[in-house]
Amino acid sequence: MTRLRHVAWRLAEPPGFLPPLAVQALKVAIACGLAWGIGQALGSPRPFEAVLAVIILMQGHAYGSLLNALQFLLGVAAGLVLGILAERIAGVSAPVLAAVMFVCLLMGGWLKVSSQGFNNQIAISALLVLASGSATNIDRLWETALGGAVGVLVAALLWPPNPVRGLRQQYREVRQRIRSDVLRSLELAGGGGDPDANRRRVRANSERADAAVAAVAPAEEALRWNPWHFGRLHDLSDLEDRLRLLAYLYRTVRALARQAAEAPVPQPDGAHDWGHGRRHLLAAGADVIEAIERRLTGRDVGDAVGRGREAVARFAAAAPRERHAVALAAALDDLLTDVEDWRPPNEVDPERLLVARVLRRLGGGAPFARSPVVQAEMEFEEERRHALRQDLGGVVTRRSRAAPPLSDVVRAAGAADEIVRGVHDIPIARIRGSENRSADFDASFLPRRRNVRRRWVELFTTMQEGVQPPPIDVYQLGDAYFVKDGHHRVSVARHLGWDRIRANVVEVTTRAPVGSDVSARELLAAAEYAGFLERTELDVSRPEARLECSQLGRYDAIFEHILGHRYFLGQAGREVSIPEAAASWYDSVYRPLMEVVRAHDLHERLPGWTDADIYLALTRRWLDLGQEGLPAGPESAAGALLADAEVAGPSRRARWAAGRLGRLVRRPGRAPR
Repeated sequence: MTRLRHVAWRLAEPPGFLPPLAVQALKVAIACGLAWGIGQALGSPRPFEAVLAVIILMQGHAYGSLLNALQFLLGVAAGLVLGILAERIAGVSAPVLAAVMFVCLLMGGWLKVSSQGFNNQIAISALLVLASGSATNIDRLWETALGGAVGVLVAALLWPPNPVRGLRQQYREVRQRIRSDVLRSLELAGGGGDPDANRRRVRANSERADAAVAAVAPAEEALRWNPWHFGRLHDLSDLEDRLRLLAYLYRTVRALARQAAEAPVPQPDGAHDWGHGRRHLLAAGADVIEAIERRLTGRDVGDAVGRGREAVARFAAAAPRERHAVALAAALDDLLTDVEDWRPPNEVDPERLLVARVLRRLGGGAPFARSPVVQAEMEFEEERRHALRQDLGGVVTRRSRAAPPLSDVVRAAGAADEIVRGVHDIPIARIRGSENRSADFDASFLPRRRNVRRRWVELFTTMQEGVQPPPIDVYQLGDAYFVKDGHHRVSVARHLGWDRIRANVVEVTTRAPVGSDVSARELLAAAEYAGFLERTELDVSRPEARLECSQLGRYDAIFEHILGHRYFLGQAGREVSIPEAAASWYDSVYRPLMEVVRAHDLHERLPGWTDADIYLALTRRWLDLGQEGLPAGPESAAGALLADAEVAGPSRRARWAAGRLGRLVRRPGRAPR
């Protein structure tokens, strides 16, 4: 039984490393080979019509292949009959050919299966009979039928498409967009920002929601005559109801964004001041989002809608007496009413109704119902296969998707301290990795191994109902979070489209700063900076010092400057430690040069350069001017550096800056004493 289930799964799901185009091409190739072999076994030495029928008829799903095959066979049969009759009765001439084509095209508009286009195969088959001058083509009709049958069977049984996954991803995206669009529109009302850009973004998101609803009908066609994924019609029905709700609500959200864009900004004299009512406006927005979430998860929305209407009333009382504020309150109230009164369209599928009646008479239950555990199992397997495809894609492109674990980051940047921050709602998008390397989940927290299935399924069955799991344990490093405990919860939350998750946060500080993009290159840069601080102790003696370099290998050049400054200080006859020399260098050399940098506005004129980059460039240029016998000093070096940049021109400035910075690493030069 286990072997049969494994074989069935292999037939239902294509290999994870094959892209969709390769899967479809392989299916057509297999069907062509089968049609040729079966045709030869049935007595046809070269059954090319069967192969041709497979190529012409085979669609991505069995239902489309069946419709095409039926239409093709009807067209071939009708065309053969018309061609034979015309050839035997009237012969072949220009008037006869024109008349036959006219009749064939008229019949093509009537003898078709789909509602669009017409069946041109009638005219093609009749033309082949007239061109050959004989009725021998009728002997090939069975080959065409054979090719159509093989195409339908292969399309149905071998790797049929499963559009539910793509629609589910679209649903998550639309669900996230409507939440952000509502809150952003309310935040921009009567305030700063760019409300017109927000209005355009809301309109684009509304069109995406409509497109997702329009994709349901083709998805339903793909699931018909699909033995492996037919049970997902129930999932598709649920997705359709939720997508229709979101698309319906977006009509009012667009009105909300329009009123927010047209609302006047506050004036210096106090007119149009939204300050008193803004907190009530944002509170109403939060209640609207909660009501939408409750409606999407099938929970009662009465309490959330009631709180939202109370907040709208408070906003209307505190807002300025202005028509856009009144319209904004009315749009919010309409949105709450839409959520409260929404009911799925009362549409009945006769086929499903007939199946339901038959099952009831046989004593069965709901025809397409699936237990939450079975659904969770299918979701897990899809996620695991998605992780496999991502890993294989990383191997092909030679790009690692795994984020460095926190242990590697702390080892590179140097641990400083840990601070317990308590329980907070953290953004899931900022969770970058784990405390240690984990083979169970990838960088996006997709499950890799089957041994995490049981826990993942248990969490999915509860979290999809909106139940909050226990807080996860994370370390915070800058803007990034690393999971200590709770990988399964993060994986399920991301799969369900959650924006935030509860977490016990412990903040970790490091000697060298680490950004949110924790890449291998950034780890190398942090390791260099941490080693530099370990030798100089500038983070202890001068905590305000921030010497960040944009390229690797530059801290060695700065350290050489500090050693040169140490030698200069030692001329007084006493031993100077490296930390003492570093502090003196920072006060007497680095900071005065930064004053020159600010005076010449070098940060604006050299975009992308850090303070340490500019320091190295100034000292190098200072040394070059002295060697050339020109007036040397910080002011002259700053002027020469700007002149070099201006000569490079705007289009070449970026290349000049990169080359200049690269030469600084190779030729650090001596620092001023």
